[in-house]
Amino acid sequence: MFAILILLAIFSGYFQDLRGVRTVVYPLKKYMIDRLLFSLMLTSRQLVCGFLLGLCLAGPVLLPAAAEEKEGMPDLGQQDQTCLPTSTANLLVWFGTHGYPRLIVDGDSKDNDYIHTVHAIIGATDARYDLGTRTDAISYGIQKYIHDAGYDCDVEYRGLDWNQVKFPDVVKDDDGEKYKPYQKTPGVFTQDWLQENNAPNKGFILLLAYCNFDRASNTFQDAIPAGHAVTLVNAEPDMILVHDPAHENDEPGRKILTPEALTGGTFQLPGYSAPVSGLLLLSGSLLESPFNSQVMLTGAICVTMHPGNGGASGYVGASGATVGAGETTNATPSSAPAAPASSPNRSWVMWLFDLILKK
Repeated sequence: MFAILILLAIFSGYFQDLRGVRTVVYPLKKYMIDRLLFSLMLTSRQLVCGFLLGLCLAGPVLLPAAAEEKEGMPDLGQQDQTCLPTSTANLLVWFGTHGYPRLIVDGDSKDNDYIHTVHAIIGATDARYDLGTRTDAISYGIQKYIHDAGYDCDVEYRGLDWNQVKFPDVVKDDDGEKYKPYQKTPGVFTQDWLQENNAPNKGFILLLAYCNFDRASNTFQDAIPAGHAVTLVNAEPDMILVHDPAHENDEPGRKILTPEALTGGTFQLPGYSAPVSGLLLLSGSLLESPFNSQVMLTGAICVTMHPGNGGASGYVGASGATVGAGETTNATPSSAPAAPASSPNRSWVMWLFDLILKK
């Protein structure tokens, strides 16, 4: 149909060009020819215009649907802070500007990069520059911060069970015993859980580890004994958009990542061989990973805000691991190992769509 319309449009112009010639050759039939040509041109132009109008109206259906994301998510840089409190501040400030204003410390704004809010979250989660942030302290601290602001919430961790890991006491951790009463076995992480980020009262902080892969044994090992945290902005099956705090405040931390679901293998941690099936390897934008290492999403913290004073509250925590301690170097992640499922092949479409329509 489209080809026919194009031909009609072309011939309508062609017939119009021949009108002057035919008037000379067949002067007696000028009137009849003019009427015929006029009808053809009118018909073809109406069809073409109708087609173009229909294409415009159908555009939103034919084009890929806009990815749901939390518009206006802050993009704070950790600079002299640590990654977990800064990533958490991104999310809580977003909630603060979308119905929960007391989550933002009085006087804070974009002009000062919400620095007092970041510092308050550092205190609530017992984050340390030498040790980072304990995973169980993340759940406990975020819940405490939100409750102290007068709101109700659920905070849940799903991912690797860090309770099973036996980390050596390289740095004295006086708070280790504090969180033992709150330790629970975490739920199993699945990628589709991240789709709940579309809800306006839910948000996620993603916890990452830098690891090396041994193809012969199908195992992962720590590249460095520390992790990282980023804020989820949008999650699609073949694309994850995050705000990574590992940047200066005058630089963007917006990164588009390609997830690959692991179908087997283990993560060899001190005293624990952790199964990684269902977890994700992330590639795409640079994630400040050490040279020749992989970036694994080992779990996520989901914060669910409840309106008013109602709603149940609680949290599920996991301990042992630390997020954000130590330094990393810039490097491009190497290719994914054999353990993941086949790589998605549509991420570039979402990337292009985001680049054109979201910027």
